[in-house]
Amino acid sequence: MQITTEILKKHVDEERTIHPSDHIQNDLGLDSLGVMELVADIEDHFAITIPNDVLTDLSTVDDVAKALVKLQAPSP
Repeated sequence: MQITTEILKKHVDEERTIHPSDHIQNDLGLDSLGVMELVADIEDHFAITIPNDVLTDLSTVDDVAKALVKLQAPSP
């Protein structure tokens, strides 16, 4: 969660406290372009690709953190 928050701070006011329940667009003020830039930064940082079907489920900071855990989990 901390890394996700640090990446998010690059896209919002760094003085703002970011909470897991914060909605990326409504609470943090990112528009659609800002969300795509955030996703690109996350993908670059973690060397992953976030599938489109996962992107549609990313509404809150916690959603992003949980998706990252799942995407980084080793495949069985």
